[in-house]
Amino acid sequence: MPRKSNKATSVEGTIFALPQVLDLKAATPLTEKLMALRGQDLVIDASKVERLGTQCVQILISAAATWKDEMAAFTIAEPSDAFTSGLQVLGLTPQAIIEKEVAQ
Repeated sequence: MPRKSNKATSVEGTIFALPQVLDLKAATPLTEKLMALRGQDLVIDASKVERLGTQCVQILISAAATWKDEMAAFTIAEPSDAFTSGLQVLGLTPQAIIEKEVAQ
């Protein structure tokens, strides 16, 4: 499989770097990229995120649940201040996404 510029393989799994802007326009490409990585241990690099929208948070929550159901690793690494702040507005943390500790 050819390597793309936004991912690399590591000991912990495939690293997927989130784009700077995760708004409504980014939702469909984010879904498509995550689906292409399905089944692999995945490390989400959130270090460059400058803006985080609710739709993309929902996609990340869904992806984390899918990875958990498929017994593959899904982690969020180096969340930027903007990523963490965007989650806090929604009452979430990076760990809550991974652990699926959101109100159903």
